[in-house]
Amino acid sequence: MKLCEGTVFFSGEMLEVLDMALPVAEESVAGFYKMSTSGWGRLRYDVKTAKDLFDHEHAGHAYAQVLRYVGIPWQRSTQASVFTAYRICLQDGSILRCLRENRQISELPFLVYILVHELVHVVRFSRHLQLFEASSEVRMQEEKKVQEVTDRIASEIMVSGMDLVRSFFYDNGGSGLDVF
Repeated sequence: MKLCEGTVFFSGEMLEVLDMALPVAEESVAGFYKMSTSGWGRLRYDVKTAKDLFDHEHAGHAYAQVLRYVGIPWQRSTQASVFTAYRICLQDGSILRCLRENRQISELPFLVYILVHELVHVVRFSRHLQLFEASSEVRMQEEKKVQEVTDRIASEIMVSGMDLVRSFFYDNGGSGLDVF
């Protein structure tokens, strides 16, 4: 893994906020899609921050992106053993820059909102509601759908400052959320 010069990483404090944000986002998305604990557990995804990303996982201007990986478990090579996993790649520098430029936005609701958005993508890809490989036109339509779902889910999340975050993304048309 080679990092770009000047790459910015989350502080220990920001990683603690992320640790609080992820379960809120997971629970909210699972509730929206009415997924049981076992159903949620079958989703294969992980969340990584800039320090743990490979070069191709850095997305520049976006706050996050979802990447798809296809794997075969070691010692198995049958088609039935092939699996798909998703990686939510948080872009620390873009997130921190936005928070610095918009001081009225709090870290926790901002991270919750970003994670909800990316988890909605993961659920939609996993349930084959949207193909991962799609034309740019289809991707734009998908982003609009995911943004609408994200906002509906976020409207039910009782985290202080979520209304400001929702307004921020509404005013900016959801821009910067991801580049799936």
